[in-house]
Amino acid sequence: MFKQKLSDKIKKVRSSIIAIGFSPAPNQMTITGSGFCVSGDGKILTAAHIYNQTPPQFQSKLMGMVMSKQESNGLESYTWLPLNFIRKDDKNDFALFQISGYENTLLKPLGFNDSEKVEVGQEVYFIGFPYAAQLMNDGFGITLIVNRAIISNIKQDGVDPAHPRNWFIVDAISNPGNSGCPLIDAGNNKVIGVMSIAFRTKSHVQKYDDLDVREPMHIAGAKPINLTGGIL
Repeated sequence: MFKQKLSDKIKKVRSSIIAIGFSPAPNQMTITGSGFCVSGDGKILTAAHIYNQTPPQFQSKLMGMVMSKQESNGLESYTWLPLNFIRKDDKNDFALFQISGYENTLLKPLGFNDSEKVEVGQEVYFIGFPYAAQLMNDGFGITLIVNRAIISNIKQDGVDPAHPRNWFIVDAISNPGNSGCPLIDAGNNKVIGVMSIAFRTKSHVQKYDDLDVREPMHIAGAKPINLTGGIL
């Protein structure tokens, strides 16, 4: 049986991933996270904390940076389109948006896999826009970043009597901007979670006493995709 290469799998999902941000001033964009397409009519799933941490005056003005063209030589073009908030689930850290003008983009919905069947040791990857604005300012242009990992631990809700799975812990560094991007099963290329948290520890080497410098740990967390049942 033919086994598809990971590089081919990544190519299939690239156009489904968006960056999320807002414009605090003319000709300026602040990129706060990532999201991905979950329906044929342009609905976008992301992390609720991206919306919650956006200054209130910009929450209704959030936008998505979406792939609009893909050349055979690998060059990609993106455009900014308005995001209309639909609803959110703060407990599980999910938010749903409708993007305007999706017909003129390359957005296509990603498929889901049953997150109850995920096992520790399973190979996964996540793909999003960490440090997107900084990379653009440094001359690297729009940079979609892929991180490979394995499922390191599966946590269950100790408060809920049903004890549903409520976290996938992966052995990778998730940087600012990855929140809201999909965690994907490297085997079948389907979404099993949404990246939600990056674990960081206080730096032992601090140059400035008035700054709380934190270093990334090689641990990150995603919310299982089955928990989206109440929002999709």
